[in-house]
Amino acid sequence: MGINLNRAASNAATSGLGEGKDKFELIITTNLLEEYGVLFKQNVERLIKEKQVVASGQLADSVNPIIIQQGEITKLQIKVIDYFDYPNQGVKGVKSSKNAPNSPYKYKNYGMNDKGRASIKKYILSGKAKVKNIRTDKAAGVGLEKKGLRHKPKKSLIDNQTDQLIYMIKKYGIKSTNYFTDAFNETFKDFNQVIAEAVGRDIEISLQMLNKK
Repeated sequence: MGINLNRAASNAATSGLGEGKDKFELIITTNLLEEYGVLFKQNVERLIKEKQVVASGQLADSVNPIIIQQGEITKLQIKVIDYFDYPNQGVKGVKSSKNAPNSPYKYKNYGMNDKGRASIKKYILSGKAKVKNIRTDKAAGVGLEKKGLRHKPKKSLIDNQTDQLIYMIKKYGIKSTNYFTDAFNETFKDFNQVIAEAVGRDIEISLQMLNKK
């Protein structure tokens, strides 16, 4: 998924001025966009750690700032993993919205595809998730039984724990952290002004070079 910076600031996409061999070069502006991209990734990584966001490794690695040149338009695009906004705004649970009361996302059932299940299992195996043995958790056991998810004796401990964690996530949802929103606002708070000044400087330098020809 890609996020264009000019979605948040109408002047974020800067246009080259002039045509042909005499068009203005936005060298300072492009370099500045690259610096903003690096700073944004650093702020995302820092806030992911500070807010203890689940699956933090995949989220941090997925943030990829790139400079896009489309004709005379230069813009910064932030590529991120598709589900980046779930731990950001949170997800309402099937039974409770307490963890993310203002989120636009909501779980509608207790199911999860194979890819999601594999991700949950990997998270548990990493040691970052604390899951009780389902056979000793009567409350969770009753909940799973009601939803037809009561574990079969042949299932391994890790599969039991995966089922339990999936059930709890779907029931109560994902807590909002605003890690991405806070990183975005912190990084680009003065973006319009700084970019406008950079464009002005690029134009000034280009004019000086043209006058020397």
